[in-house]
Amino acid sequence: MAIKTRFSLFFPVLSFFCGSLYASDALIFSTAPTQTPVKTKELYQPLVDHLAKVTGREIHLKPARNFLEYTSNMQKGKYDILFDGPHFVSWRIAQRNHKVVAKLPGDIRFVVVGRDDANIRDYRSLSGKKVCAFESPNLLSLGFLDLYSSPGSQPILVRVKSFQDSLDCVKKGKGVAAIMHDEFWERRTAEQKQGLELLYETDKPYPHRAFSVSNRVDVKTREIIIKALMSKAGALSGQAVLQHFRSKQFAPASSEEYHGMEALLKPVWGYRIQ
Repeated sequence: MAIKTRFSLFFPVLSFFCGSLYASDALIFSTAPTQTPVKTKELYQPLVDHLAKVTGREIHLKPARNFLEYTSNMQKGKYDILFDGPHFVSWRIAQRNHKVVAKLPGDIRFVVVGRDDANIRDYRSLSGKKVCAFESPNLLSLGFLDLYSSPGSQPILVRVKSFQDSLDCVKKGKGVAAIMHDEFWERRTAEQKQGLELLYETDKPYPHRAFSVSNRVDVKTREIIIKALMSKAGALSGQAVLQHFRSKQFAPASSEEYHGMEALLKPVWGYRIQ
């Protein structure tokens, strides 16, 4: 009876430690919280399930509720596989020794468009004026603010939630200019562009969003992930993500492409550059 009692007490303890070890071996996947947690799971869960299947590793999708949570978890190294903008990717490469495994094809460019009745000559004339743009740490907003030599010379950003919202914002006079993807602007009709003029367009494009992995992803697993993302099955499992970003497949990428872009995050809370 005593032996049975000892075994009964020992088994839950053993199960607890085994469970803890198993959980610690799991990899955590996340992405920038530009969608709700529900929408994030809808977009990314099939891709995460596929990566778990081909690697044989337990991978959990953990959406962040906001950028404060995302930044905090990133700083603490709680994520192992991430998919987000090039400035975040660059920061992790420089500060957390992440490795890039794949990206979206193409690059990212932004334009600044202004009201043609606002007497704005170019982006320099926007200093101190209201400009419709996404809230920091959005890449386009940070890239735009980086054009100015000091915080005191920067425009005042009027928060928007989409490029269409940005276009409507400037047309309604809430700001004298707006920031948007060049492709979005180019797809607008002459009627939609009426009353607006192009003030600036990036001369140096940014590499597109990318996947990066932490040191907890060993070399063998990293190679499997790269191969999986480049495959037809990877594109199929990531179809919702690709469609969301108007892409057909993931593309090869190298860490070198993202060198130096972490500097854009210097003014953002939590992103210390060592």
